[in-house]
Amino acid sequence: MNSNFQNVSALLREQAKRWPKKSATILDNGKRLSFQEMEAATCANVLEFKNAGIKTGDRVATFVRPSLDFVPVIFVLFRLGAVPVFIDPGMSVKNMLECVRESKCRAMVGIPLAFILKKFKPQYFKDIEVSVCLSNSSFIATVLGATSLRPASSKALPNNVSEYIESVEPSTLAAILFTSGSTGIPKGVEVTHGILWRQQKILKETFHISDDEIDLVPFPLFALFSAAWGITSIIPAMNPAKPAKCSGQKLFETMKKYKVTHTAGSPAIWNNVLEYTLSNSKTLPDLKRVLMAGAPVSEKLIRGWRKILPEHGHVFTPYGATEALPLTYISDSELIADCFAQTSLGKGTCVGKPLEGIIIKVLKISDDPIENIEDAVELKAGIIGEILVQGDIVTKKYFGRPKATKLAKIQDPANLNLWHRMGDLGYLDEQGRLWFCGRKDHRVQLTPSSELYPAQLEPLFNQLEGIKRTALVGITHPSNQLPNREPVLMVEASKSNPQIEKLLLNKALENKSTETINMVMFVKKFPTDVRHNIKINRQLLSLTAQNRLRETK
Repeated sequence: MNSNFQNVSALLREQAKRWPKKSATILDNGKRLSFQEMEAATCANVLEFKNAGIKTGDRVATFVRPSLDFVPVIFVLFRLGAVPVFIDPGMSVKNMLECVRESKCRAMVGIPLAFILKKFKPQYFKDIEVSVCLSNSSFIATVLGATSLRPASSKALPNNVSEYIESVEPSTLAAILFTSGSTGIPKGVEVTHGILWRQQKILKETFHISDDEIDLVPFPLFALFSAAWGITSIIPAMNPAKPAKCSGQKLFETMKKYKVTHTAGSPAIWNNVLEYTLSNSKTLPDLKRVLMAGAPVSEKLIRGWRKILPEHGHVFTPYGATEALPLTYISDSELIADCFAQTSLGKGTCVGKPLEGIIIKVLKISDDPIENIEDAVELKAGIIGEILVQGDIVTKKYFGRPKATKLAKIQDPANLNLWHRMGDLGYLDEQGRLWFCGRKDHRVQLTPSSELYPAQLEPLFNQLEGIKRTALVGITHPSNQLPNREPVLMVEASKSNPQIEKLLLNKALENKSTETINMVMFVKKFPTDVRHNIKINRQLLSLTAQNRLRETK
């Protein structure tokens, strides 16, 4: 294949030639598509999408559930040079509709439920000219004002189908992915074909993915890479929009049944699987690697997984974001041998060294735009600041959000690559490893010259017996004359506990960084992000703490 031909969907054709009878996708109920069938379905969809009116450059709102159709639908859009706009089902309906309106898509592909929503909320879909409904019933599709596209599992695939694949430049827009929206309305991230190509390549090489792997895919987008790599993906029976509610037992049984060797997903998923597996004295002897990402991964979770993995199996914790992924990673072995002891002392969470081609800087914290990298103040090793990244997997802009782009990107006169501001705080150690200390928006400003970083300090308290997890937030005390914040340690617990409160306050006094904490509040359940169900919504917790303080005055 031409090295400049960076359309990831073309890799499926190569895999279909190598492994025609090998299962590409298997559903939890046993239904499956071979690589040959997946390639044929993709080719057939090229003709159907063209006939429906989808063409090169069209943005296409995509509402496709994890299924046998997911890869063939997305890959046909890549092959046409169209741009799938992934609408995350985990969003609130309000945010989802705003994302549809903002993306100004010309076409829409999805399940009937999405078109029902379109009928009831037409003002958000006014730019849609072409509609393709994934349904066996042409009548239902017609009623919903769409062209019917029968599922890949039910239609007879023709022998002579279109082998068309659009030749794209690496800089050509491939897809729009939305951020989780944990701090507001999700932003559409523009991902190019070159970035997708590099992502699949660096992940395969970094984690040594071999041809005989079996991949459990809790996060649907990862199925695209599995198909490109030529490995079998297992689609579990779970709602990917609510990973924290998945059944640990069902996932364990699926992993055991299909001898899964590789998987990646939110720590919320692996908490559930671990709980079931340990409580039933079971193990996963075939599993080579588990990737846990989306939020800092606790020592308890990683040490727990070491008990159920084989000797050759490992947990890895990659670091990145929708705008730049992957950036770093670290293994359970290094964390256990060297890092957890420092994390328990309030040093933050180590996320490892930069991957090949990634450059990381730590800047003096600023909430203002920085136009040129020469205007930024770079900090020395060991000093906490704002994390800045550059590399060929770093995206350049948000769709339709020039202000957000200006705030997140920094020009570099030395080359054409932009720097991306992660919105995270941390530091680089003497070995060049990155340590995560929390989100920039979550820092607690005690005075103009003093602030606390929640994710850095919470492990001090989380290690205590009887503590599930804590969250450090800031509130404005009525007695303050200045806009300074007062720290409050929130505790996830079903009810208040004076003994635990005393334990936490005594622990706070042991460390100079936490000695200013003199308030503890209990919350039955922490609010979390919609995508991973694990990132704590500290802004909402801060409002809860502020309201409680007001009620006591």
